[in-house]
Parts: sequence; structure tokens; C-alpha cells
Amino acid sequence: MSPAADAPADTRIMGIVHAALQRDLARAADALSRRPPPGDAQRIAIARHVANMMVFLHDHHHGEDAWLWPTMRSLAPAASDLLDQMDADHVAIAADLEAVSAATTDYAKSATGRQALADALRDLRVSLDPHLRREEDEMMPIVAATLTKAQWDAWEHEYYVKPKSKKELGLEGHWLIDGRDRAVYDHVVGKVNPVLRLVLVRVVGPTYRKACATRWGPDVPVSPKLDQTPLLPPDETMGSARRPWRTGGEASLLIDASRERLYDLVVDVGSTPTRSHEVQGCRWISGAPATVGSRFRGSNRSGLIRWSRVCEVVSATTGEDFAFRTVPEGRDITRRDSFLWGYHFEPEGTGTRVTHYYSVVKPPAPWLLALYGILMPHHRDARPALKHTLQQLQVAAGSDARTGQPTSP
Repeated sequence: MSPAADAPADTRIMGIVHAALQRDLARAADALSRRPPPGDAQRIAIARHVANMMVFLHDHHHGEDAWLWPTMRSLAPAASDLLDQMDADHVAIAADLEAVSAATTDYAKSATGRQALADALRDLRVSLDPHLRREEDEMMPIVAATLTKAQWDAWEHEYYVKPKSKKELGLEGHWLIDGRDRAVYDHVVGKVNPVLRLVLVRVVGPTYRKACATRWGPDVPVSPKLDQTPLLPPDETMGSARRPWRTGGEASLLIDASRERLYDLVVDVGSTPTRSHEVQGCRWISGAPATVGSRFRGSNRSGLIRWSRVCEVVSATTGEDFAFRTVPEGRDITRRDSFLWGYHFEPEGTGTRVTHYYSVVKPPAPWLLALYGILMPHHRDARPALKHTLQQLQVAAGSDARTGQPTSP
């Protein structure tokens, strides 16, 4: 039975859209950092897709600025401060969006623009990611409590459905369900009548997958995971003995130290074992340490299990952001996955808010996930480990924590 028109607005699609943007921005950053770099066909495909995402993001924010935020100001005046923050976020993101668009144009013309586009994408994530978290965690609950389903659906149709062709909507739908679980799939395709749904799934699907293979490579899975346990579970399943895996998470801590001091501690990868339960050692193996493109090898241990991975720095802005990914290795089936790990530093009062985060760029094979879940069940949710690392960073900086709670992406 469909919800009544006067039921509370269902804002789940907002999180689904945000996740699709973050997923492909991470894929683009990963593709740009690979060696050898993308060839001409892949380069042009990546540039075209990033350009389309920037148009999508611009239109997404326009729909909010034109109707959603003004309506919320009228109906929920108590949320005015948060709405001011939403507006300020959009202004900051617009500048980074324009920089990405310009860098994308240059990269489409010549491979020499690769690093400039990678840098622009990194800067966009710095302004975009906190905004998306704030919108989902703080703004959407107010929207759901204020607007009805009919109001939300009418806004969504007017700004995001009506201006687009059936083909555009079909490709967008496949983009939203790319790699997602049954719950997301059902929510997205449920917006389309059964006849049109069949056409979009059967006809547009192969077009979308072919385009993904060109820009990301044929080994990147893009089909929805309808018959697998979802990597990202609802919160109520986290305590179960067979809880699914999370595709990302973060923890934050306010530390009474400067951004520069904390950044220096983090980029000294040799000191990582003092802050981690599992890392036994890290050493730089190529490139100037702590610069984009440099690599280090990390050695790890969990109980009797030992392993090591080569990691590559993908973001290194002093006092602002440091991130690296585990490098996929084609010959070893246990090392074909890729995880992104990072730190974001933001001044707050007299200290620094440090956010430690991770996301799955390329998951392990399903059978490996099942094995890891048996051997290392704590890996299903890395947020407690993130919080522990931040607490040890606080100790290293010689300060006291004032706040800090892990949050899901």
C-alpha cells in the first residue's frame, strides 16, 4: 500500500543521491591516481562523466535553493540558522564546482591536466562532504517532520524529473543503484511504473554498464547487489552476530592542538603503530614522503593473521586533509580491493576537530568478505578503530578530548 499524500516526506533519496556522488568522485580520484595513467579513451570518458556530475550537482543545489530552502524558512523558522549554513555551504561548493568543471575541460583536451583535475576533486570533497553529512544528519530530519509526502514528491518532480528525458532518467536511475543493495534498488525503481521500469532496466542498463567499463575499467563492478548481503546495513542490524559490512564510516574528536601539529603527527606514517591496534609498521617506499602519489607499505597483524599492503597518498594538504588508498594488486586475489582512509582537520575554538574516515572504493570478492568476517569480525565496522586511533592521536598531541562521537556515512 502506498503512503498517504499527507504522510511525512520520505527523504531517503537524498542520501542515495549523495552516496552516488561520493562514490563516483572517489572512483574518479582513484582512476586519476593510477599508474599507468588513463589512456585517451578512458581519459575522455572520465572527463565527460565528471562534467556531467558537476551539472547534476549544480542542478541538485538549484532545486534546493529555488524551492526547498525557501519553503523550509517559511514553515520551520526555528531552522533558520541551519538553513543559513546550507546556503553558505552551497556558495563554497559552487566555487569548487566551477574549478572542477574548468579542470575537467582541460583534462578532456590533454592528459597534462590530470593532476589539476585530481587536485580540484580533492578540494571539492573538502567542502562537499561535510555539507552532505550536515544535510542528511541535521536538515533532512527537519524536512521530514515539516513537509508532507505530496509536497516532497511535487518538488522532486518539478525540479529533478520533469526537465529530463526518459533516457536521462534511466541512466540516472542506474547511476543511483550502481553497487547498491536491494533496499536502495527497490526504493529507486519503485518510483517508475512497471512497464517503463522493465524498459529502463533491460534497455538502458547495458548502455550504462558499457559506459562504466570505459571510464572505470571492466573490473569495477557496477551492477546492484540484489542477491548479496548489503555492505552498508541499517543501524538496527549492527548488534547481530551475522551483521553485514559497512562501506564506510567516520569518527571525530576535538583535540586541543593546532591543525599543523596534528597533521604532522598523522603524515609521519612510521608512528602509526603507536595509534593502531593492528598496524605493526609503515615505511615510505617511493616518492617524496607525504606528497600526492607517494607510496608506503603498511604491515599489519590481527591475532595470528599477518598481512601487508602498499598504500598511495591521494590527498595531502598541510593542516587540512590527508588521505591514502590501498593499492589494488591484480596478481593476488586477496589484494584486489581498495579502501580509502583519511583525516580531515578543521579549526574549532582553540583546538582542531579531526575527522578520521574510511570508505570502500573497491570491495573484496564476496567469498573473501565471508572469510574475513569469520577471521576478523571487528573489520565489519571500522568506526571503533577510528575512534581509538583519534584517542591515541590526542594522547600523542598531549591534549584532552572534549567531544567525539562516531557517525555513519
